[in-house]
Amino acid sequence: MPRLVDQGVTRLTWVPGVDGIADITAPTLAELAAGRDLTCIMVSTYKAQFDGSDTTSERAVCETANVDAPTMENYSGTFELFRQWDDVTEAWETADLLQWLDYKDVGYLVRRTGFAKDVAYAAGQQVEVFKFMADRPQMPAGTGSGYLKATVPMLKQGSATPNAVLAA
Repeated sequence: MPRLVDQGVTRLTWVPGVDGIADITAPTLAELAAGRDLTCIMVSTYKAQFDGSDTTSERAVCETANVDAPTMENYSGTFELFRQWDDVTEAWETADLLQWLDYKDVGYLVRRTGFAKDVAYAAGQQVEVFKFMADRPQMPAGTGSGYLKATVPMLKQGSATPNAVLAA
């Protein structure tokens, strides 16, 4: 059985805006081109995942076992991003998250898995899409825990799919 090691085969793109992606089941290449590539600034401890659905338990009189029916899907996310400091100009770079991501910004995280990270997006590729709103960044500076980074809790905004197909 062929297997794929989970290193260097993920691409992450943030597409800003409430309407940054018109149809989450078929994001277009133009919509992704308008986004920001997060692949090399995202720390590997980030999270974007589907969680267990909310359920209701109702069974018919004739059933002899409980029945759980899914009602609402759940997903969650947390961005862990390296901070981007320019030691020549001694200023934060435009790629630094505080330069492009504000509190309450809404957008879409698009994750493609399987192709090498530097392979261009192409129509027909399968991706996951999560609609999020950014909470306040949390920056643990001065803790001696590695590179400067920030954690951004991402608040779900009601739209996500694990199997979108990229459109031209």
